[in-house]
Amino acid sequence: MFFLPFLIIVVVAVAIYANRNKDRRRCRWRQTTRESSGGLIRYNCITCGQETARSDGVPRQCLAQSGKPEA
Repeated sequence: MFFLPFLIIVVVAVAIYANRNKDRRRCRWRQTTRESSGGLIRYNCITCGQETARSDGVPRQCLAQSGKPEA
């Protein structure tokens, strides 16, 4: 009797958890220290091939949608 409502709640919770940060999971960023200069650290995406140099950490979104690297 109580199993069905519990099962529905679990399925909804798993669906919400699976869709969070969906845009970030497309890109897998790798830090390249060899090509970094000054305060900028160069990152390469092994999924879409985009490159960017940032000082505030790993990019949080996929840059493939914009068509050009983020500066």
